[in-house]
Amino acid sequence: MRRKKMHLSLSLIVLIGILIYIIIHIVGFIFKTKLSVYEVKSGQMTEKISTTGIAIRDEKIVKSKSGGYINYYIPDFSKVHNGELIYSLDSTGKIKDYISEEIAENTEASDKAVAILKQTISDFKDSYCYSQFEDTYSLKQKLDNAVLTSNGEYIETTLNKIKNKYGKNAYQIIKSTDNGIVSYTYDNFRCKTIDEIVANDFKQLNYKKKHLSSNEQVKSGDPVYRISCSENWKIAIQLSKEEYNELKDRDSVNLTFLQDNITTTAGLELKEKKNQYFGYLSLSKYMVRYINERYLEIEISVDSNDGYKIPKSSVVEKDFYVVPIEYLTKGGNSASNRVLAKSGNEKTATIKNYTIYKFKEDSEKYFYLAVDEVDKNTVLFTDNKSKAEQYPLEKTEKKKGVYVVNQGYAKFRAIEDIRSDDEYHLILTDTVQGVSQYDHIVLNASDIGEDEIIY
Repeated sequence: MRRKKMHLSLSLIVLIGILIYIIIHIVGFIFKTKLSVYEVKSGQMTEKISTTGIAIRDEKIVKSKSGGYINYYIPDFSKVHNGELIYSLDSTGKIKDYISEEIAENTEASDKAVAILKQTISDFKDSYCYSQFEDTYSLKQKLDNAVLTSNGEYIETTLNKIKNKYGKNAYQIIKSTDNGIVSYTYDNFRCKTIDEIVANDFKQLNYKKKHLSSNEQVKSGDPVYRISCSENWKIAIQLSKEEYNELKDRDSVNLTFLQDNITTTAGLELKEKKNQYFGYLSLSKYMVRYINERYLEIEISVDSNDGYKIPKSSVVEKDFYVVPIEYLTKGGNSASNRVLAKSGNEKTATIKNYTIYKFKEDSEKYFYLAVDEVDKNTVLFTDNKSKAEQYPLEKTEKKKGVYVVNQGYAKFRAIEDIRSDDEYHLILTDTVQGVSQYDHIVLNASDIGEDEIIY
């Protein structure tokens, strides 16, 4: 039996070819890396110096003149006046309970104690930071002090009862001899003035801080409170030589406390000591807020710049020929910059319509031509025929840029850095052959090549 031969018509072949073409493109589209686009926008970037500062205040540590059990009657961080009751010393350890019983019978005093307790707990919740565990240990001290604070105005009225019950020397009330802010925390920091600070003081290995609280037994000569007598204070910082040079012409800076992101302005003085560099920041507020902090993490704003912010992932590098500016000329009837060039086997030089790139850092000396736009063995000429100087294109340099995709394909555009951080570059807004605001650029430059179509 004779087999029938299968004949494919031309139209069927064309249809099959079209189907294969469509399938290939559909599969390619499905598995193609999705291209992300970023819109160029104006932004600002500030150069900052992050460092650790040492707080120096007009303060002194007051020590007890005798021994006993201490009870405080002024809350931590309170402002006190000369002659105001701060604490008492109880040689028996029993008088606090006696006073508490007296206070419990006084409704007004009890209500005041409860109100102070609530406020103390509320303040603690608002300011608590999980990284500062020592604040938790100080809460008990604050609550004890809060309870006893309400007693202050009633102490002297019950003093005669105490003397009759326990003897006149069993109980002492101690008043402040200064005006200032009281703190029940002290440390072992040795420096009294900011000029005494040296580089080793910034090492915190041996730094210790102690919290004082009511009901503790103290001896004669033990610290019982610290008082800061002025709202004016200073912060010492250590600087590198580069940071010193950046700040040396300034007399003030913007300062941010990283603990709670509070920003303020501080006066600035700089000193060089034995090839080491120090800065001294002067402040007239926030002393009370940081009264219990000796070491402060701070950030100093040096300079702010405006420009276009673009992601670092968008940046690519491209090779350019470096050309002296005298080889730039005007071409024909055009007012645009062109070059007079001869390439390969050309016998005469002609005006070439190459893309001219310029960068602000050296725009008075050089311009740039993209290597991939120029034929090999190209020589440039000046338009001064009397000299007829020649310049072979040989010297190259890498320049940064991004891929702009406004028109559906990746077009290289030059960029010039002002500064950068971990994620972004801040670039000049007026670079020749650069980007403009609201341009769309490729977010990840590695996803595409120059001149590739994106749609």
